Amino acid sequence: MKFSISTSFYKRSDKVQHIYQQILDQTYTNWEWIVTDDFSEENNAEQLLKEICEKDPRVKYYHQSRKKECFYNPQRGASGDIIVMLDSDDYAYPKLLEVYHNFLSKHPEVMGICCLSHTIDSQGQFVEIQGGGNFKTGYSPTFNYTPMSRAFRNIYPEFDDGSMKWYQNDTNIVRHMEYLGKWFYLPRTLCEYYYSTDTVSRSSRSEEEWMDVERERLFIENKFPSLHNDNKCSQFLYFLPIEDIARDLSIGLLNKYTTRKNILYINLDLKPYEKQLLKELFFDHNLYFNFNLHATFDEILVSLNPSTCDELHEITQILLKTNLNTPIKFRLDSRVNPNFNEIDQLINSLYGDYGWVASGHETYFISAV
Repeated sequence: MKFSISTSFYKRSDKVQHIYQQILDQTYTNWEWIVTDDFSEENNAEQLLKEICEKDPRVKYYHQSRKKECFYNPQRGASGDIIVMLDSDDYAYPKLLEVYHNFLSKHPEVMGICCLSHTIDSQGQFVEIQGGGNFKTGYSPTFNYTPMSRAFRNIYPEFDDGSMKWYQNDTNIVRHMEYLGKWFYLPRTLCEYYYSTDTVSRSSRSEEEWMDVERERLFIENKFPSLHNDNKCSQFLYFLPIEDIARDLSIGLLNKYTTRKNILYINLDLKPYEKQLLKELFFDHNLYFNFNLHATFDEILVSLNPSTCDELHEITQILLKTNLNTPIKFRLDSRVNPNFNEIDQLINSLYGDYGWVASGHETYFISAV
């Protein structure tokens, strides 16, 4: 399986080497990188991109015939089986292609795939794990959420003939793929997204322009009326039973490791089928659930549900004997366990200094055993 990674630069010539290095760091190596500059008036990336093309035959420059041609049609110039859209402000974790290859190979009914993102602001500070946990797969017959690091099978020759104007390319691509098969929202963090205030989808505009954006959205939706059927679902629901549980691991270092690691996940409410699905989701690591193993782990992740909190003192005493200084991260879901102040005091008493970040109903505590 060959991946064609497509990046259309508009300005941001300073990001060229940064993105190229991300691709070089991928653990799955059967790829090509299709690049273009989208007629930038300043900070044009074309020359830098062409210099890379001369040195690396896997990098190919596509000469656009019109503005946003590759933005709307990322398959342009691609010879791979799978198209991956990597925007100039994205950061792909090293195992993105490896993980996508695993699931797309196993599930031929999946036409497109995307993942969770670790969103940061202009200072590099945590904003959220995509969506703050509010999006739920399967609540709509179609996939109605921003698909981060979207990838799809290279089976559609034309997504747009030049009639689109705004930024609905992601919705347009998803609907085309859903019409042919399933869209897979993978509940695993495989990229970092820079929350830019100057991106085209967040720029200020008039009420008339907003109406124009909405007309374009409806134009896309109206092309596929058969998808809007509440008795059907075009989303791949294999990991739906653990979609929320998996967010306990969404901020973990295991998402960035390039090699196989031993990971301990502590959640005293886990059922056998949930453990099995989590092992499939993190197939590239050794995932353990028993804190009584007296083994050393590379990382520990903890769900702060009431059952686990009741046993946290005992758990900590065991871990102190076997995993001193091992990185540990806790996730608190206020819908499941609303006692933030009590948990704050509990973690402080057991672990001392720690940091924490919050988004929506989720709080992540970061420390070491």
